[in-house]
Amino acid sequence: MPDDANPSDTMFEHLLCCVCGQSTTGSDDYVLLGISAPGIPTEQWLGAHAEHLNAVLARGFSVELHRM
Repeated sequence: MPDDANPSDTMFEHLLCCVCGQSTTGSDDYVLLGISAPGIPTEQWLGAHAEHLNAVLARGFSVELHRM
């Protein structure tokens, strides 16, 4: 993702899954994660299949999809 990418543009572009590395295009369980840190003005965006992300999250954490 380019440094000058607008976060709203990222919302419409499917990134590769950060867990399996495969395409998420057309995926029904695609999630977009934004990561930031105090004192750093930039954000890191990661795409993932929710199923894959749930498989690697610590116990007690999970991703749930709610269709609107």
